[in-house]
Amino acid sequence: MSGCRCEIEASAGPGREGLVGGAQQLLVRVRLFDCGIDEPQPDAYCDLRPREARHLARQLLAAAQDAERQTEQAGFWEQTS
Repeated sequence: MSGCRCEIEASAGPGREGLVGGAQQLLVRVRLFDCGIDEPQPDAYCDLRPREARHLARQLLAAAQDAERQTEQAGFWEQTS
């Protein structure tokens, strides 16, 4: 499913993954959703292994810093009359 969602949240579980030897590992559930708009899209979910969730978190932080840096350099924060 594609489309734009304006909110994101993450939590531990409820998904689990079986490991060698019969153990299980709790997965990180990522939820993308719309909030406060007239025609919201259906929620999108993705379960990630903890290692992949940490990797995604680092990528999101780097992208956010880059977006803020580019915004400041382009002067998008400046109000125009």
